[in-house]
Amino acid sequence: MSRRHVFWLVALALLLLVRPTPPAASRGTTTPAKDATKPASSLRVNGRQVSWEGWEFAWSIHPRNGLVLEDVHYAGRSVLKYAGMAEIFVPYNRGSPRPEDFGDGIGKRLIELLPGKDCVPTAAGTCLAYNARGKAEGRRVVMMHEEATGLSYLGDLGRAYGKALVLWCAYDLDGYRYISRWHFREDGQLTPEIGLTGPLQHTGRGESSPFGSLVGKGRLFAPSHVHNVYYCLDFDIDGADGNVVEELNYRQDKPGSRSGKHSWTRLTKETSRPLSAENFRSWRVVNPKSKNSLGLPRSYELVPSGGAYRGAATERFARADLWVTRHNPKEHPNDRRPLSAFLAGYLNDESIDGANVVLWYALHLHHLPRTEDWPGMRVEWASFTLRPRDFLDASPVRAK
Repeated sequence: MSRRHVFWLVALALLLLVRPTPPAASRGTTTPAKDATKPASSLRVNGRQVSWEGWEFAWSIHPRNGLVLEDVHYAGRSVLKYAGMAEIFVPYNRGSPRPEDFGDGIGKRLIELLPGKDCVPTAAGTCLAYNARGKAEGRRVVMMHEEATGLSYLGDLGRAYGKALVLWCAYDLDGYRYISRWHFREDGQLTPEIGLTGPLQHTGRGESSPFGSLVGKGRLFAPSHVHNVYYCLDFDIDGADGNVVEELNYRQDKPGSRSGKHSWTRLTKETSRPLSAENFRSWRVVNPKSKNSLGLPRSYELVPSGGAYRGAATERFARADLWVTRHNPKEHPNDRRPLSAFLAGYLNDESIDGANVVLWYALHLHHLPRTEDWPGMRVEWASFTLRPRDFLDASPVRAK
């Protein structure tokens, strides 16, 4: 072989070595798109049974109460037997109307959700969409996705980043739209959240007044109103029986004092309780027999938010913010009557000390309409918090 032939053979070999690899599309292959029926890697779904980051729970569509949670566990221990909305009561400032939006049930008022549009997959996971039977087919009305929540810790230990699993749906309740979401955070916090949107209701003509606002051209008037969203929370802290309910209050030693004390007071009989922002009032459900490694009884705490509403003297169900009742299988959620017909009557002086207890909490949001709400009102969110208190042995933060 001549030197010239050798030169050209070496040159051809070098050219093949440095030639760029063609992109996947030019090789006749494509990257598969995410399948909206397959869960993210940390999520396990079996029908309506869900397992994620220490959480285990089931969901279902209740005829009256819509999307509800059942058999909720965290870190291998039971937290809630049942959790769901129980009613939405919307009294208007001028005294009427005063609708109870559940009517004969909201299970049949679920709005169809559109995969890939209403819940767009994020970098943290895949959006899953289900029909009312928990199947990933047909008319989808329940969605679930994992999302990043950003920094969950920043300090001497480094940084930690959080995430949440969100289970949600939407309802059309006589024209007004509600988006109901349940945020399961990987550290054990559960946040029920309600979103208000859609067109304003009961509009008329007139100027702004103590009863409402001028919101659009042609003297379009929208009346003010209060959204009272009632939740039913059947707690089972590490078991159904043997639970107690305690109320937290902080008080200054005396008015104007620099010092103050907090106290937990046990509620021993069925009762209703008001909010008290001045006292940082919250409530917890405790299992005195189940203790963490420090010897502290495990509990979950309900931390309220928002304002307070008091209905008419005749509306006994709207005269407090929290109700505590003893579990009765004949009572809610199996009670199909309107909440106004049964809640106050459930308080019949039964003992709740060391019992299977149910908490009823009302989340309040006063809506004073504004011009930005017409013709389409962007979603307004309201929520409260259910968080572990001494439920774990140490902080779940894993900083790096």
